[in-house]
Amino acid sequence: MKISARNQIVGKVVELKKGPVNSEVVVSAANGEKIVSVVTNDAIEALGLSIGAQAVCIFKAQSVLLAKADIALVVSARNKIKGTISEIKDGAVNCEVILTTAFGLSVTAVVTEDAKKELSLSKGDSVFAIIKASSILVGVN
Repeated sequence: MKISARNQIVGKVVELKKGPVNSEVVVSAANGEKIVSVVTNDAIEALGLSIGAQAVCIFKAQSVLLAKADIALVVSARNKIKGTISEIKDGAVNCEVILTTAFGLSVTAVVTEDAKKELSLSKGDSVFAIIKASSILVGVN
């Protein structure tokens, strides 16, 4: 299946924290980066998720917030992925910012041109990609 969400990170389920309705799923990518998602217990059952199962974490570029890495970063979002901006594709209103982690993981964010200017984002900058756990879908093959 092909989908429009650009961010698709494959890994193994390393932790499941079950709640009454939802559960937290922690997936460790091959590079060691951990991604946290919150999904319903029905979804975990339907997908057959268990510790050690292979899964893919999917999130849209519009769900990614960016923050400069040189500021104190205390936010409620569970996913904070540090990387370096490898490319910026400018547009009329929005721009696409691609960052690469030290382990080679690539994350794409779409932010407004105004936000890019306010943050003074440029190629080579160290940034955090911030994604809420509720914005991450989990799939299996």
